[in-house]
Amino acid sequence: MDLRLKGKRIIVTGASKGIGRAITTCLLNEGARLAICGRDEDRLSRATSELSALGEIHGKSCDLSNLEQTTAFVDWAAEQLGGLDILISNVSAGGGASFRDCVETDIMGAQALMRGSLSHMQDQSGANIICISSRAASMGIPFLQSYAAVKAATISMVKSMAMEVAPRGIRVNAVSPGDIEFDGGAWGEAKLHNPKVYAQFLSENPLGRMGRLDEIADVVTFIASERASLVSGANILVDGAATKGLQI
Repeated sequence: MDLRLKGKRIIVTGASKGIGRAITTCLLNEGARLAICGRDEDRLSRATSELSALGEIHGKSCDLSNLEQTTAFVDWAAEQLGGLDILISNVSAGGGASFRDCVETDIMGAQALMRGSLSHMQDQSGANIICISSRAASMGIPFLQSYAAVKAATISMVKSMAMEVAPRGIRVNAVSPGDIEFDGGAWGEAKLHNPKVYAQFLSENPLGRMGRLDEIADVVTFIASERASLVSGANILVDGAATKGLQI
């Protein structure tokens, strides 16, 4: 299936590692042109250099809790790419962050990304926005209330924004990963240092395994494409049926 992403101008945030890097890799393989950011300048520089073998990519460090930096990054990205078609907002202050940090990064930062990106998107052109949320938004998470709360707020923000920009022909969606294991990630670390917790969550997944980075990236790439042209205002769980609640 041709996803028709060749030449599309795309921003991916949090792209120097984990889910963001996997999404970036997948999009580059589809022929898209990318502008990426991350907080760690050295890691971002390495990722940009390594991924440049796959296609056009521009990297700039940015702290998404700083609204001025965020707006400046979006403007810079649009200048590098000659416009903007798609935003992948992969934003998180982290599971152990305070309520203030989570709100400033996950909500205020994502809102600045979306508003800034919308100003560069053309109407009726297939432009769209995807926010990475989490299955944590759909369940209670003891000791991680701030993370769960802002991820739920992200989904609400996506639904409202989708309705707002629909007359422009712009789609807005959320993709909510489940428990994804990779080296250096939360579940990769838990497997090494807290095997009891790892085993407990593993046993609760009906598929009997953690998810992979490419399984998230593939879904995000499809939703970003014209093949998903009627999908907007949705929250797409990619969790192997681990979330028990019914979405209606």
